[in-house]
Amino acid sequence: MWYYFVIFAVGLALLIKGADIVVKYASKTARLLGVSNFMIGLTLVAFSTTLPELSVSLMAAFSGVVDIATGTALGSIIANPALILGLAALFVPLATDRSILKLNYILIVYLLVFSLLIIDGLVWYDGVILLILFAAYMGSLIRGGRKMKSGIEKKKPRMRFSRAEILKYIIFTVVGGGLVVAGAKLLIDSTINISIIWGVPEMLIATIAVAIGTSLPELAVAMTAAFKKMVGISIGDILGANMFNVMVLGVTSLITTISVTTRVLTVVIPMVLFVNVLLLIFMGTKWFGSEKWQLSRAEGAILITIYIIFVYLQFV
Repeated sequence: MWYYFVIFAVGLALLIKGADIVVKYASKTARLLGVSNFMIGLTLVAFSTTLPELSVSLMAAFSGVVDIATGTALGSIIANPALILGLAALFVPLATDRSILKLNYILIVYLLVFSLLIIDGLVWYDGVILLILFAAYMGSLIRGGRKMKSGIEKKKPRMRFSRAEILKYIIFTVVGGGLVVAGAKLLIDSTINISIIWGVPEMLIATIAVAIGTSLPELAVAMTAAFKKMVGISIGDILGANMFNVMVLGVTSLITTISVTTRVLTVVIPMVLFVNVLLLIFMGTKWFGSEKWQLSRAEGAILITIYIIFVYLQFV
């Protein structure tokens, strides 16, 4: 038993250190390239922190355990805005602006298309549609990346740099992402083994532990970035991660058909849409006495409460 607690501690240490490296060097990369922290979080950091979901889903698909792939991705899409941004906002209110809201609108449309496609299950051509939409979205981000600046970030002069320098920062960012992924995997494995030893039901492990476990990289990066006042990375990582998670299901459907249960259609999918639309509303309104657009502590608490309700619904 103690062996799994040691693995848990090592995984947590790797996760925290990896998140710190990702935030540090992703921010440096953004400044050198003249790209906002928000854009870097939306692309490079989001991809790095979504690797656990991708690896788990692909392993599950090739192993014939499609429910784990579906549950992991959908659970992460719910946990990212409700649990992770909720926790980040609880400690540090997250300022937003029009550029962030615009990308959130795009995410909602993407999720709506996905929700319509998954009603009868996802087959390979549904996956192709999702991947084409994702590729078009990412392409537009890359083309407009240098022009796009989030108003919540102070404008910084573009620095002169050599190719070797920018390559070094990118490598450090990727290495940090690797540490985050490795730490998350150790945490997942140790948590699952401890849960099995303690006799926790497999349903709890599949729908809650794996989904939360694979979202730990996003949590670590979002919290670290929030405390370092790099709000763009926190929000960008979560919005980008949710886009990548839908893409993960698109890739999975190319390997095997993804069937869905009535519970997924009546509880999980509605919750996916609800929490992401609610996040958009919170970020685009000035509630609870706020004088500017932001995700406040009160709104963060509401999002966390909704996630707790979602977890409860899995067992009733």
